[in-house]
Formats: sequence, structure tokens, C-alpha cells
Amino acid sequence: MPVFHLNVFNNVHAADLEGIDRPDLDAAKVNAIAGARALVADHIRNGTTIYQSHRIEITDGAGLLLHTVRFGDIVDLQP
Repeated sequence: MPVFHLNVFNNVHAADLEGIDRPDLDAAKVNAIAGARALVADHIRNGTTIYQSHRIEITDGAGLLLHTVRFGDIVDLQP
């Protein structure tokens, strides 16, 4: 099973050194979206700023960027 790394780029840049085993990139995207939503929720609870450009980058074992989940893409804010 392939290993995917979910590297967080928000107020702190955190490299995922361990990675997660998932059957494919789509499954890794599900984890990245859930993680991004959890981080956004933490920002809301703590009253810290959420930047739409904050993101989780999914990379493979060699560090190749496979997909980016931006915080601004997972939250639907309406006027």
C-alpha cells in the first residue's frame, strides 16, 4: 500500500515524516480534507486567523507533490 505524507502549511509548517498508508491518492485526499477541516475548527475555537492560502500538501515517499488542499477550498462562507 502506498505511503502519502500530509504536510501542513499554516501558522506553523509541519512536515509529515511518518506518512499514512492509503490505497490511492483519493483516499489520502479524504484524510487531508478531514485534517484541514479539523485545523480550521481549531482556529475558530481559538479565535486565530484562518488564511485561505493555508494548506495541506500531499506528497509521495520521494517528496513529489501530488495534491494540495487549501483551507479556503474546504469552507463555504456565504454573505
